Amino acid sequence: MPPRLPSGKSISPLLHRVHPNLTRRYTTTNLTGKHALITGGSRGIGLAIARHLAFHSCRVTLLSRNEVSLRTALSILPKPPPSSPPHRYIVGDISSSQFWEDASSSARRSSVPASASLSSDIPNPSSNTGFDTTRIDILVNAAGITHPRLLIRSAPSDLERVIQTNLTGSMLAIRHLVKAKLLRAETTGSWQSKWSPVVINLASLLAVQGGRGAVAYSASKAGVLGLTRALAAELGPTGIRVNAIVPGYIKTQMTAAMDPRIRSQVLQRIPLGRFGQADEVAEAALFLATNQYANNCVINLDGGLSAT
Repeated sequence: MPPRLPSGKSISPLLHRVHPNLTRRYTTTNLTGKHALITGGSRGIGLAIARHLAFHSCRVTLLSRNEVSLRTALSILPKPPPSSPPHRYIVGDISSSQFWEDASSSARRSSVPASASLSSDIPNPSSNTGFDTTRIDILVNAAGITHPRLLIRSAPSDLERVIQTNLTGSMLAIRHLVKAKLLRAETTGSWQSKWSPVVINLASLLAVQGGRGAVAYSASKAGVLGLTRALAAELGPTGIRVNAIVPGYIKTQMTAAMDPRIRSQVLQRIPLGRFGQADEVAEAALFLATNQYANNCVINLDGGLSAT
């Protein structure tokens, strides 16, 4: 049994005597000076994570294929601190190796400050740089699509598109950013003072439970979990952490399109009796980004559905 505390003694001074630094907080939610790249950041969970990180003073770059939705997303982000560069966006196809090659080589890509409007004073998008930084501290792979159809009724091209977007895109992003040393750990200082860069992958409950009519989606998200575990071991020694979130049913455009009958059945199975909020997933992402010992940390956020 652990020793009893002497009568009248508080635990904090005793712990402090054992290790003077033990009471110091190594986890911080102040992300001033940090830069996050978020794929699929123009809507849904990706946008919620972007808003959460920006609220904590992180500079954000959003990446998506749709420029209109990216502009809208930028307009609702909390503004960065005065000393920080503006939030930006990049239009691109994450499943394209050439895109990542060009972007990580600082090739020209569409990117405008959040303060810009849709008026004619916006610079030509092709005249703005993509990754206007030498460092990315947080990479969030949130881009994802689905193809709700039985496997035998699915065209091979649709299956490939889901796999390429949900899984291949994440692998390519990590590969090129690490290779270009945009995603890299600090080389000086003690572990207490260094920031450990992090990759946060968005998986899905369907990765572990499966689902009828979601073969490609389930397979791609299961691959994301495998990717997370393998890279946590592979990149951990270099100081780069790799984590994942496994959301259940979250209120997004994707779940809004569910058949009402199926939606009702799912709600009955969730112990908490509701779908999650995108902001609740964002809070988990903030934890994974800031907790410097979180590596191969996989967080389930499904309201208890995986326990039923």
